[in-house]
Amino acid sequence: MKFVGEVLGNVNGIQYYYIVGLIIFISLMIVILYRTIKMPKKEIIDIKTSIFEKDELVQQDSLNKAE
Repeated sequence: MKFVGEVLGNVNGIQYYYIVGLIIFISLMIVILYRTIKMPKKEIIDIKTSIFEKDELVQQDSLNKAE
């Protein structure tokens, strides 16, 4: 990593890439947090129960194949 630090340390304006990357990351986290908080409760319940429904379908399918 010392090599990378030395190479990138000599590039003029490299700090702007760090700033832009940090801004993109923070913006993405804010959007994800906002959409998660504003998600309707019905949608959360649908997502939660869909996992169990999928497991039940897989179990039923395997039982049907065994018969």
